[in-house]
Amino acid sequence: MNNMPTECLIIGGGTSILPYISSLQPLCANKFTVLTNYAFKTFLGTFLCFNDRDFYKPRPNNKGVFENPDYYDELKELPLIVGINQNGVEEFKLDNTILLDRKEKEDLTGVLSLKLALRLMQTGTVYLLGFDWTRRKGLPERDPNYNPKSNTPTHYYNNINHRGVGLLGYYENHNADRLFDKLIKKDTIKIYNVSPESNIDCFEKIDYERMFSLLSNEIIDQDCVRNQIRSKLCIV
Repeated sequence: MNNMPTECLIIGGGTSILPYISSLQPLCANKFTVLTNYAFKTFLGTFLCFNDRDFYKPRPNNKGVFENPDYYDELKELPLIVGINQNGVEEFKLDNTILLDRKEKEDLTGVLSLKLALRLMQTGTVYLLGFDWTRRKGLPERDPNYNPKSNTPTHYYNNINHRGVGLLGYYENHNADRLFDKLIKKDTIKIYNVSPESNIDCFEKIDYERMFSLLSNEIIDQDCVRNQIRSKLCIV
């Protein structure tokens, strides 16, 4: 029997979250919440989702430089992590981590996190937070591999120096709706993009005031939900 919650918050990294962090923190701790990448530094959640091995266990690049901070010891303290088994990450797999087959890989952790939420839920509502798809407008078409550093704020955790800081090339050269639209398969699950200025247009957009009015007062048993997640996902 599926007893998964019918409300899910997914925490992306976009700057639109910044004004609402203090309001979101107690919600995330008490709701079915999927954290992506460095969101675990700000919020408590049901599980942390990652797509990139170098987020989990950083390696130096070909110049011997580490482009991501090493939070491996902090990740050990989290209750549950779900990521992709690729690039040798299995060698460093922690007891709290579920590794999915590489075929589950997505280009972006945000896409992967939504795919997992939809797999776990049967019905209900998903709220995407910080899914801004930040890009500079009015730019001419150019090589998709063009990915220079920008001064445009890209993440709400701008104090964490990781290799994605300031990089807008992917967002400027990929169609967000083509990536996310393929996930809209269950008409029993409503997906809201809680970022009215987001460049992801395939989901209905609402503001935070509207989301807070829609959310129920239900507080979930996080340990119970995590056990259900472990039983539903294939562990490598």
